[in-house]
Amino acid sequence: MQRLPSLNAIRSFVAAARAQSFTVAAQQLHVTQGAVSRMVQALEQELGVQLFNRNGRFITLTHAGQAYYQDVSQALLLIEEATHKLRHEQAGQALQLVVNSGFAIRWLMPRLPAFQQQYPNIDVHILGGEAELAQVSDQADLFIRYGTGTWPGVQCEFLAVGNLMGVVCSPTLKARHELSGPADLIQGPLLTHTPSSGFWAEYFAHFDLPAPDLGVAPRFYQLMLLAEAAMAGLGFALVPLFLFQQELDSGRLVLAVPQTFDSARGYCTTHAPGADSDPKVRLFKTWLQEQAQQCQGQTEARWRYSPE
Repeated sequence: MQRLPSLNAIRSFVAAARAQSFTVAAQQLHVTQGAVSRMVQALEQELGVQLFNRNGRFITLTHAGQAYYQDVSQALLLIEEATHKLRHEQAGQALQLVVNSGFAIRWLMPRLPAFQQQYPNIDVHILGGEAELAQVSDQADLFIRYGTGTWPGVQCEFLAVGNLMGVVCSPTLKARHELSGPADLIQGPLLTHTPSSGFWAEYFAHFDLPAPDLGVAPRFYQLMLLAEAAMAGLGFALVPLFLFQQELDSGRLVLAVPQTFDSARGYCTTHAPGADSDPKVRLFKTWLQEQAQQCQGQTEARWRYSPE
């Protein structure tokens, strides 16, 4: 391929030819008049052809300049159109995601920069959480939801973050109670997560214990608020342990009893049937599972109960 002239020189030439003025071209390109003049002169020297007749402050295209202008201006237009098309297509690469705030804040956000670095052309837009599901479902490409995976009409895949649950509380609250096992928790105080109020029933059933009456137990819709209440000493909270590794490591939360259990519920990716034929959905799901598998191993190694 022959060496091509500088694109900046071509842009300066086209702007000057269109305006029949170096000064006007400079204003359009946001450079000095001298810069445009030098660019055009360099282009003429490189081509070995005079493109403009100069008469003081006035310029006109030579015959060769007129022919060259017609060809390269069309070429510039094609470049502009191709660039606009590419940018528009790249803008369409945004993944529209619905995910609850607890999972997004504590697990997804710290890892998302790694995804952006690996796939810089795919932006992730978080439309809202499960509470806004009805309002945003038509716009979403992918959902991360919590449950048993039995939602009708969608493809569902459990994330391998693990479903290990444990009862946590503040160190002060634990010090005020003599706790050795799940039976000691029946008298409370128990904190409940409203969207998953069946947690405690599942927990006590797992250990063959009667579930207490939770009719007057404090209720929290957001998992993060539930954890804050537990850290404040308001009661015992049953939570997915992988989301609260920081608090457990720092000692702001402790396991109330050592017994943990695997819940039938977990975090899942869901989407319309066939939606993962879209490369951005498929890539994001694969990346999520890779991250989740790393997380699961760390959580289980540390917190899974192994009776002596």
